[in-house]
Amino acid sequence: MAKENDLTFEQSLEELEILVDKLEHGQLTLDESLKTFENGMKLARVCTQKLTKAERRIEKLIEKNGELRKEPFGNTG
Repeated sequence: MAKENDLTFEQSLEELEILVDKLEHGQLTLDESLKTFENGMKLARVCTQKLTKAERRIEKLIEKNGELRKEPFGNTG
């Protein structure tokens, strides 16, 4: 696995799905399960950070009355 921060969001999510699948099948030793869980938590944190960064970029790009204006992401009103 590449360094977590070097992966794209999609790659991080795919890696996370693979780790979850390994854990769900229950064929790992306790030590392997713990290491897999740790790696999964790191990837989940990377995904969250990348989503937060994307959300901030979107918030900055919302335009209203010719001015850039920050609004909460998902605000449809």
